[in-house]
Amino acid sequence: MKALALLLLLSNAALVIAQTSDTTKLVEASKQAKQRKKSSTKVITNADVKKSKGKLIERPAGSLPPVQPLPPQMSAEEFEASRRARAAGDARAEAIQKRVTELEIQLSQIEQSYYDENDLQRRDTEIVRRFEETKKQLDATRAELAAAKPE
Repeated sequence: MKALALLLLLSNAALVIAQTSDTTKLVEASKQAKQRKKSSTKVITNADVKKSKGKLIERPAGSLPPVQPLPPQMSAEEFEASRRARAAGDARAEAIQKRVTELEIQLSQIEQSYYDENDLQRRDTEIVRRFEETKKQLDATRAELAAAKPE
């Protein structure tokens, strides 16, 4: 019983010592933070900006390019026609992009079948020919996509 009481007393003492060492560390850290050098830069406020006589660059009137006039506004019919044309172009570009994706998948499948094929004769004639045809189709479709993309 006495041993248990002594053990509890020692463990409580260890906890108290640990807590006091933590607080002393915190006090030391706060003192060091206060001693740190303050920032030497000045904060710029709105009042400082108003007082400033900043650098003002003035250009002669002849050096500026002439202002381009704004294009005339479209009528509702013209706007609808251009919107429909843009939507049709976007749909066409989307369909071509889908075809490009399909051809890329097909090309990768043909390439994989090339490596999977054990018959060298079939691989070097038939699969290579299919690969080249698909590659040509893919290049042509990509060129068509580049031409069809709206700018």
